[in-house]
Amino acid sequence: MFGGFFNRMYYGDPRKPDLKDDDLKKNRIKLFIVVLQIRFWKIIQLNLLYSLFWLPAFILVYLQLMVTAETGEPLSILFFALLTLGMMLAAPATTGVVFVLRNWARDEHSWLFSDFKDSWKRNWKEALLIMMINGIVLTLFYVNYVFYSDLARQNVMFLIINYLMIVVAILYAMMNIYMFPLLVTYKLNLKQIFKNAFIFTIVKLPQTFGIFVIMLAIFALSLYFMFPIFILGLTFPVLLGVSLANWVFDSYMNQSLEDLE
Repeated sequence: MFGGFFNRMYYGDPRKPDLKDDDLKKNRIKLFIVVLQIRFWKIIQLNLLYSLFWLPAFILVYLQLMVTAETGEPLSILFFALLTLGMMLAAPATTGVVFVLRNWARDEHSWLFSDFKDSWKRNWKEALLIMMINGIVLTLFYVNYVFYSDLARQNVMFLIINYLMIVVAILYAMMNIYMFPLLVTYKLNLKQIFKNAFIFTIVKLPQTFGIFVIMLAIFALSLYFMFPIFILGLTFPVLLGVSLANWVFDSYMNQSLEDLE
C-alpha cells in the first residue's frame, strides 16, 4: 500500500515522461522539483550529517538566548568568539554539503559520503578562513549596530547610518549564497571568491534577495520547531542556494570559460 508512495518519493513518478537535459537547464524550477523528488531521502541523510557539525553552535546560541532573556544583558564579545569557533567547526563540512548538493542540483551523480569527504579534504583551509571572516564580520556588525542605536537616540543622522549598516549586513549575508559554491566549483583565491560573490549578489539582486528570504524563512521555522531542522532545515535552504548559484554560474562564468577553450 505505502510501498508505491515511498518509491515515488524516492525515484519520482514513473508515469511521467523523462525530461531532457536541455529542457531542465531552461526551466530551473522544474529541475529543482525533479532533483528534490529523486534525492529526497539522500538530502535528509545529508542534513542529519551536517547537523552534527552545527550542533555546538546551535547549543551555544540557545544557551545565550536563555541567559539574555533572563538578564537582559547584550551579547558579549566572548559569545561571538565562541560562535565563530562553532562556525569554523562546521566550515569544512559546509564545503562537502555544498559540493554534493551542487552536483545533485545539476542533476549529476554524487556519492553522499565519499564526495562529502573529498570536498572536505580539498577545501577545508579556505572554508575555515571564510567562516572565520564571517564570524568577525558578524561581530563587527553587531557591535556597530548597538553603538549606532545608542547614538540614534540623540541624533537622527546616526539612525540613518544604522539603517545603512543593516542594508550592508543583509548584502553580505546574501553573498554567502555564492561563496561556497564558488569555492567548490572553481580554482579561486579568497579575494576572487568574495569579489565574485559581491558581483553576483548585485547583478542578480532581486533573485538573490528572494531566495535569501525563502532560505531564511525555512531555517527560522525549522529552528523554531527544533525537530525539523535535523530533517531538512539546513540542506533544503542550501539546495535552494546552490540551485541559484548554478544558474548564475551558467549564465556568466561557465559560458565565458567555454569561449576561452
